[in-house]
Amino acid sequence: MESMTSPIIKVYLTDAQFKELKQDLLDKFSIDLVNNLIDERIRQEQAPYLKQKDFAKWIGESVATVNELRAKGLPVSYALGTARYGKQSYIDFMRQHER
Repeated sequence: MESMTSPIIKVYLTDAQFKELKQDLLDKFSIDLVNNLIDERIRQEQAPYLKQKDFAKWIGESVATVNELRAKGLPVSYALGTARYGKQSYIDFMRQHER
């Protein structure tokens, strides 16, 4: 059975070639990184209900703050034996309490 490892190839570059290649690699890396971050953000935004810890992270607050909001009337849905917090419910709740 053959090994599934890739062969190691040494390539020698001049300083000018390295600088040119380095910038191309950085540009490619930056684009891939941004695309991955965008994909992750889209996945997060598509989930309408979150567990408390994830919900706290989504609103940029602590779990203690979520508990305070809940005590003040933030709606909670119970599913699968755990409390779930709705994104739209939170937005509506905050709008109702604007001054």
